Amino acid sequence: MRAVSFVKRLQWDLPGTVCRHGLTIGDVDNDGDNELVVGTAEGELYIFKGSELWQKIPGLGLVTSVAIGDIFNYGRNALVVICGDGWAHIFYSPRSVNPSIVNITSTQQSSKEVMDQDNVKCANVNMTSSSSLDQIDGNNEANELSGKMECVHVQRIPTNTKVVLVADVDKDGANEMILGLTDRVVRSYRWSSNLELGRGKLVGLNKWECANQIGTVTLQHMADGTPTLLVAQPGGTFMRIKCNPEDCHFEDETFKRNNERAASCVDYQTLGISRMRNQNISTEIIGDLEPAIENKLPNYESKEPLFKQSILASEVQHGKSVRSTSLELKRNNSQVEARNSSLDTAEGRRKSSTMEYLKPNRTSGSVDISSRDQVDGNILGGNVILGDYDMRSEKDSLLPTYKDFSCQDNSNNSNVEDLKRKGKTESDANIKKSSLQGKPYALATLDGTIMLVKDEVILWSMQVDHQIFALCRLDVTGDGTDEIVACAWDGQTYILDQQRNSVRFQFEEPVRAFCTGNYNVTPGISTPCLVYNSFNNKIFLYYDVTLPSMVTKPLNPTLEFDSEEKKVLDDLLGNCTDTERQQRMQQLTEWLLYGIS
Repeated sequence: MRAVSFVKRLQWDLPGTVCRHGLTIGDVDNDGDNELVVGTAEGELYIFKGSELWQKIPGLGLVTSVAIGDIFNYGRNALVVICGDGWAHIFYSPRSVNPSIVNITSTQQSSKEVMDQDNVKCANVNMTSSSSLDQIDGNNEANELSGKMECVHVQRIPTNTKVVLVADVDKDGANEMILGLTDRVVRSYRWSSNLELGRGKLVGLNKWECANQIGTVTLQHMADGTPTLLVAQPGGTFMRIKCNPEDCHFEDETFKRNNERAASCVDYQTLGISRMRNQNISTEIIGDLEPAIENKLPNYESKEPLFKQSILASEVQHGKSVRSTSLELKRNNSQVEARNSSLDTAEGRRKSSTMEYLKPNRTSGSVDISSRDQVDGNILGGNVILGDYDMRSEKDSLLPTYKDFSCQDNSNNSNVEDLKRKGKTESDANIKKSSLQGKPYALATLDGTIMLVKDEVILWSMQVDHQIFALCRLDVTGDGTDEIVACAWDGQTYILDQQRNSVRFQFEEPVRAFCTGNYNVTPGISTPCLVYNSFNNKIFLYYDVTLPSMVTKPLNPTLEFDSEEKKVLDDLLGNCTDTERQQRMQQLTEWLLYGIS
């Protein structure tokens, strides 16, 4: 296995302890550039943009995992921060609502730095005094000018969460939040909101109990495009959970599930090789690896990012203040239908009363708050930041509301409809053209076993002599195929392609947390990167991590010669046999390199 060296890197001092899933890369402020988000056990959240620290948010609690995704199903990313003490914080950027917002100048930014550092923890913002509300409004106005993240929702969830995932796991068009807990439990939540008020909450859908400790949770599509959850279990095993829409109900003690039907949605996979593994070692898993180009499978994920990028590119080019028209389509068509379907199936006898409760009173403009949600007792439709619903007039919510959706231009709507229709046609054509086969996924165990699996068949397995604790994906060759990146505690990093070709990179310090992704050091240009958090409280980001090929190719410059250069070379070598030609070629090379005849 050949060793490679990467030299382009950024380094930041980061006081505090970072958990295994406490760092991630993604576009948190929806400006088209990816940022690095790191949360610490001391309750501080750091957001790095480019080569600088862009925002620091203190006072959150023990941050165990962070995720970036469209949790609100608005077509825009949000930042989900999960704390081990049982709090879920969701941050949203004003740029997500109004993309025309640009960063203020450095002078204005420095003058507001103190205000950004003094953001209070949203969980404690249950104040009713007008002075406290004015202070919060002042912070929000400062963030609107800079485009920085604001806390828009805080909710109590079960404690001891170790990993969070934001994805559409039940194929209903709306994203869910998946939590993996240290007490061997996997939970799913979906955002449920009021169309008029822009308020809402995370509503529990499902709960699964695993046999052993959870390693990681990842999304994997089956051969027919059905999304499933892969939950890593000790000893190189995992559990496959099928989240069918008809099986995703709201948690209710009075609702009795069919035990046989629920059990059929969970499959325990051993892969055969687990019999040779230590049953007490931890396992990492990563799903939905993009296969090689020639075996490219249809993309089962939503085409929404294509529309989002198209609209964002148009806004950047022309400088127009245009709200994303995909918000209305996605929220009104998919999210509401999915929510209503889930409510009708799970609530049963409470259908009419619940729907009337969620429906706003258009004549008076008020919402009935007389009943409480039976999941956790909270008042639906209330002000999730300030506690109970505030009847006073308040400033517009940071999240898009119904009136934002109703102000779209007909031309924009028609353009988005055309894009959606075109994307759907291309997707259908790809599905018909491709053979039905699942995407590959990779597993790694602490004792150094790395294996690639496809359709429950082990394609290959490799044994290394380092303890692997993190498994990620990254396209380092730029061919559209995901490579497998495995990191060990001592900093040894392995990069493997799906044909088992591998290279290794030695990081000079022991590693506490690790992640990969495409990061924008320069605005508008993203490159593959490796992110290490060392035990010396530092963050190292290696960017432009690219390799021309995973396979070492011999140096043969004659392959790039044109016809005239080849003719000159033939004249120098003369007419000879292949053996003599090889000897003369060797002599010519030595003379060109070293001057030895």
